[in-house]
Parts: sequence; structure tokens; C-alpha cells
Amino acid sequence: MRQIKEFSLITPVIEAASVFKALETAIPSAAIQQAIDKTHSQQERQRKLPSELVISLVIAMSLWSSVSMRTVLKNLVNGLSRKWIQLGEHWQVPSSSSISEARQRVGCRVMTQLFEQVVRPMASPQTDGAFLGGLRVMAVDGTALVTS
Repeated sequence: MRQIKEFSLITPVIEAASVFKALETAIPSAAIQQAIDKTHSQQERQRKLPSELVISLVIAMSLWSSVSMRTVLKNLVNGLSRKWIQLGEHWQVPSSSSISEARQRVGCRVMTQLFEQVVRPMASPQTDGAFLGGLRVMAVDGTALVTS
């Protein structure tokens, strides 16, 4: 097995626009809708926080864990394309309690379904840095180690 002689922690600054583009590429809006349909998690009436947006919020909360849910939600609505989330023209950020209620309404089953639909290994054995000693390298806590 190869030993790592030197390593450095990488802490890149990634612009939100790049993150939103990556989210939309990795998790198509059709996959979110399919997960909602399979788990019957669709809202029963028109709401400020439709199920698609709540799911997007839960995903984004893991990316921006140091800011409030309301701030993450504002960024989502401003950053994601209109095909990913569909909102009314005069949408306003709901209160924190409304966000919590919406998360409870949608539930965890839809997130499990979406995970099962979307998550898969993406690197091949030919991808640089994807394997070390014949084993697939996995991210741990968002930290990346670079070997020299």
C-alpha cells in the first residue's frame, strides 16, 4: 500500500453559483419530483414552501450549515434556476417556524428515496486520486487530503 508522505488540507472558496449549478447537475429536478411522487410527499394545497423547495433546502442546509435556514432559503430562491423550483412572483421568505413545519410535512422518506435514486460512485479507476492502494477514496467530513 502506498504511504502518504505529505498532505495539506484544501479549503477552497467556492462561489454559490458554482454550487447551485453542481446541485442542479447532480440532482435533476425530475429526480426530486420522482422521489416526491414515489413517497406521496406532495403538498395537498399551494404553499409558500412547496415540497421541491423544502427538499432543496434540506440539501443546501448541509452545504451552508453555519448560516440560518432562512438565509439558506433566500440563497436557494435567488440562486437556483426556475426549472428546479417553481415559486410565485411575489414570494417572501417564510418564518423559521413555517420552515420547520414544512420540513415535518415533507418528512424523511422522500430524502431516503432521493438518496437511493441519485447517489452512486462517480469516479472510475481511471479518475486521478479516486483510488489509493486499490481502495476507493471517500470524503470524510468534507475534508480533502492531497498527496504529493
